[in-house]
Amino acid sequence: MAEKQKNIKKVIVALLICSVMATGAFIGTLAKYVTSGTVSDDAAVAKFGLEIPNTIDLFSDSYTNVEAEVDGEKIIAPGTTGQYTFEVTGTSEVAYKVSASVTVMYSEEWDGYEPLEFSINGTDWTNLADFKISLSNALATETMAPGEEYAKTQTIYWRWPFYISSENDIKDTEMGVAAATETAPKVTMSIEVTAAQID
Repeated sequence: MAEKQKNIKKVIVALLICSVMATGAFIGTLAKYVTSGTVSDDAAVAKFGLEIPNTIDLFSDSYTNVEAEVDGEKIIAPGTTGQYTFEVTGTSEVAYKVSASVTVMYSEEWDGYEPLEFSINGTDWTNLADFKISLSNALATETMAPGEEYAKTQTIYWRWPFYISSENDIKDTEMGVAAATETAPKVTMSIEVTAAQID
């Protein structure tokens, strides 16, 4: 009986030893190195834009030998001429390209008559269609690299020739009479300069 109890004790001790070993092995499989870290980065939107004048002072309210009846009203007449110099500057943090377009609108009173001539240098005078091309070419660029500065100073010139032909004189007179008796014919010029990002 005593021998049997000894054997039972040995078995219990052996089971306890096995249990401790198994538990240690199990805990060992759960143990691991753990480390962590946080990295971050931020960004601001790339700068983009040109400083473009929002008005042009091309026409005048009086000229030599021509005076407006209403103070401050800008006028034109045969023999008048004018010019305006403007500057477009800027840079960008992305590659970009600059283009330009010109719009000259004659009011309906002109009835298709467009007597004004234009120039980008004050020497070579052209009609409106050719002037649009010349000014666009003068202001446009090929691709500008990021950080490359755009800086253009441009003068535009206009004139209403005093005499071209007797036919023109008749139309000129019609415009003047309309201004005195009806709605004054008007002409409006606008210039659009566009900077576009290049993909």
